[in-house]
Amino acid sequence: MSMDIKHLAWLTRIKLSDDEAAKIKKRIEAAKKIVDRLLEAEVEHIEPLYHPQEGVAGYLRRDEATVSSDKCRERREKMLSNASRLEKGFIVAPRTVED
Repeated sequence: MSMDIKHLAWLTRIKLSDDEAAKIKKRIEAAKKIVDRLLEAEVEHIEPLYHPQEGVAGYLRRDEATVSSDKCRERREKMLSNASRLEKGFIVAPRTVED
């Protein structure tokens, strides 16, 4: 595959010196070599991987309370004491959207 970097630069309206064009051409050719190597890989008998952690158990922590219920209740009450308006144990905020 032959690339005319100067022509591509002209098409995209980018001004490049000869030195810059040579550097870019080297980078593109290096990237193309990597892609060519990937395309040569035998993958016919390999099942697709849908998630990088597929099959790995225990990467999420268990859903367990880490604080005693009394401490949680105290923290909740302290937080709710700062609210200007409560309804059924929840903070009521002023309406910001009209009907």
